[in-house]
Amino acid sequence: MIWKRTLLILLGVAGILLGACEVFNDSCPVTTPEVWGQINVDLDIRRDYVRRCEAPVGSFLADALLNFDYDLQDPDTGGPINVRVALFNAGAIRDEVRCGEAGETRERIPKGAVTDQDIYQLMPFYQDAVVVVKMKGGQLLKILEHGVSSLTLEGQLSAEGHFLQVAGELGIQVDVDCDGAAQTLDNEGMNIETAGSRIKLVRIGESSIIDPGEPATLEGIFYVATLDYLVGTDEHGVPNDGFVAFQEADVVVFETHRPVIDVVKWWLQNYPATAGYPEVDANYPRLGFSNCEHTSQYCEPGGD
Repeated sequence: MIWKRTLLILLGVAGILLGACEVFNDSCPVTTPEVWGQINVDLDIRRDYVRRCEAPVGSFLADALLNFDYDLQDPDTGGPINVRVALFNAGAIRDEVRCGEAGETRERIPKGAVTDQDIYQLMPFYQDAVVVVKMKGGQLLKILEHGVSSLTLEGQLSAEGHFLQVAGELGIQVDVDCDGAAQTLDNEGMNIETAGSRIKLVRIGESSIIDPGEPATLEGIFYVATLDYLVGTDEHGVPNDGFVAFQEADVVVFETHRPVIDVVKWWLQNYPATAGYPEVDANYPRLGFSNCEHTSQYCEPGGD
């Protein structure tokens, strides 16, 4: 999928250079927008927001991956695969306008009707496929640690695309303490150098816990839905976006052959339209931050 991503980026750049919304290419293939569904709240899609904070748009996309029926079987158990966690990297959520004035961005998708053009522009890598990953709780912890590893860096360095939006069966809460050590990689980006200690606890549903201080919780098996890009490597074998733990020998990747655009379209047309969804629940946030100065600047109402 690397070549497809590169092609989409180049086509997007070409569209900007031509500077006209009548230029339609693989980054924006819609000439006559079609309504795909409705949303009940404004979705803030600003880069600085979705790459640092629990963002409703990210929760919506992660929920799509979580709830879709991939009809997969695990050959080791002989039973169906039940996805319990979904991860959507913030770098795959974009505020750039592909069919508009050169350099234009959008701050939000307003509540109401959502079109295919809205979604294609939101997800320029819409051809990425969803995969389901079988992994241990300890490996999932490493993935989540990497997702928050850049939060305390200066300026735009803190807004990296590997920040993760999350979803979990019957809910998820990830407790993040920015006073903990950040995960770091070696110079080649092939191995974890510092494990990181920012993730203090992960709660999935009513009964599952991943606790760094409780080794037994690190051995549980989870099926995690995410994008195939995140479990891949570049042409030199370097893990994409630094997600080294996806490359561990006992991690199993199941191909769904479902483009993410199809999964999101299905969710947009079938999600339970409860009032306020997918706003952040202040009492039960999916991402709970402690000692993270960025939250007051970027994540609270009125933040930049």
